[in-house]
Amino acid sequence: MQRLGSLHHHFFLGSRKPLLNPCPFYSFISICTFSYSPDSTEVIYDNLLKSCDGLAFLKQIHLVLTTTSLIDKSPHLGAQIIIKYAQFGDPNSARALFDHINIHGDKPSSFLWNTMIRAYANGGHCFETLQLYSVMHRAGISPNNYTFPFIFKVCASNSLILLGKVAHGDALKTGFDSDLYVEAALVDMYAKGDQFCDGRKIFDEMSMKDLVCWTAMITAYEQAEKPEEALILFQKMQQEGLLADSVTIVSVASAIGRLGHAKRAQSVHCYAIRHLFLEEICVANSVIAMHAKCGDMDKARLVFDMMDERNSISWNSMLSGYTQNGKASEALLLFDEMRDSGCELNPVTALIMVAASAYLGSSHLGRKFHDFILDSKMKVDMNLWNALMDMYAKCGDLETAVEIFSGIHPSERDVCSWNVLISGYGMHGYGKEALKLFSRMQEEGVEPNHITFTSILSACSHAGLVDEGRKCFRDMTKSVTPEMKHYACMVDMLGRAGLLQEAFDLIKEMPAPPNDSVWGALLLACKIHGNMELGKIAANNLFQLEPNHTGYYVLMSNIYAAQTGGKKLGN
Repeated sequence: MQRLGSLHHHFFLGSRKPLLNPCPFYSFISICTFSYSPDSTEVIYDNLLKSCDGLAFLKQIHLVLTTTSLIDKSPHLGAQIIIKYAQFGDPNSARALFDHINIHGDKPSSFLWNTMIRAYANGGHCFETLQLYSVMHRAGISPNNYTFPFIFKVCASNSLILLGKVAHGDALKTGFDSDLYVEAALVDMYAKGDQFCDGRKIFDEMSMKDLVCWTAMITAYEQAEKPEEALILFQKMQQEGLLADSVTIVSVASAIGRLGHAKRAQSVHCYAIRHLFLEEICVANSVIAMHAKCGDMDKARLVFDMMDERNSISWNSMLSGYTQNGKASEALLLFDEMRDSGCELNPVTALIMVAASAYLGSSHLGRKFHDFILDSKMKVDMNLWNALMDMYAKCGDLETAVEIFSGIHPSERDVCSWNVLISGYGMHGYGKEALKLFSRMQEEGVEPNHITFTSILSACSHAGLVDEGRKCFRDMTKSVTPEMKHYACMVDMLGRAGLLQEAFDLIKEMPAPPNDSVWGALLLACKIHGNMELGKIAANNLFQLEPNHTGYYVLMSNIYAAQTGGKKLGN
């Protein structure tokens, strides 16, 4: 502080007394102040700010500009310092400077307000951004095409679409709604807020569409689980002569993965290779996930092995792909490689490996992963607890699954927790215990969903609890619209009990045409009880739905064989 005071006296009060060991920075900027014209001085400070790489250096520049009052005379320099404060994670100093300039500076302009709004928005400060926008209105400063994109950005990021619509109205009133950047921000906001009609209307009416707009709409469709629409839009974008960038390819790869379209996946893979996008880790990860979802683990592994750098997403995508494609043993081998590589293991990794243990039906292996999770001190969320319960239930250790469920605080259990245990009871033939848990779930105020009803109907089916199953189905129709899987459970339950005609009557009453799982349940019941008449009806429908499924032909053949005393097939 003593040195700063001496420097200030020497350079700014005109002392001719020489200083010992003067600060080089203050010497330089002070000489600049007194040796150059105002315009050239501003250029020098502007260059200093551009090269500024730390908060301490920035505060020194700010101090000198404040002392010389240049900060009040140059909105540009003030804006540069505000931006730098935001970049260095100090929004409070940015706001303090903004308020100072508004009080002591020249007539306020939208430029400075936009700078502060931008600083807040880019820093993720949603409340402060919208509050300043409101203050801007009250101060009589009109927002413009530089203001609105940042307002729409924070509304999109924080699901504040209603507030975004209010700002959209402001843009319409001021005439900036037709600006390219404003339109692009609107498309992005409505797309992220699931307001497809509004977003698509703006998108279709745009006189010019840049790659950002196309990508925003494609990404929105993909994230809303509308992959076909995303790919149609991608095709139109290509017809317009626009080349996809890496961000677009990530969304397109995800859309193709949802559809499981292997041929399209190969095309996107080749495109990424030609444009060197696979060098970006996010693109490589998305291509791995795409191939995995399309069932082609060889191509996924090829991309994985060629990566110069991998992160936890890369490893988890491969582990998940192996597990979901029935290659849990390969997942275990890769998990060992992951540990040897030093990559951090996170709850997602643990979740995948617990699922791999469940697929293999190995409670020993599952317990090893359980112990590993506890020893690693990683945070165990409800998804992981539910996966552990599901793993133990599927591996035959229902007792441990119940222990885990009981150890979870009632307020933390979600509907999935109840579903897992109800399903576990059902698969082990404990239908009455499943019904008791189902009743307890409702008593504790947890709303059952379609998965709950599938689990309880399946439990009733396996335990032969027909009356209870009928009641559950009737209760379900009061709150949940029955899906094909619910009808399949009912047909299976009635069929197992020998109530084939009731099962067939239920099929005839279905509001939509039955699928193969419904007819398959009836055909299996007909085989068990030797009902050739209904078996023919079920088989004929299955042959139309799945003409290449040999299992249905074998079932029907066995029904004929049982009736005629001939040799059964497939035994």
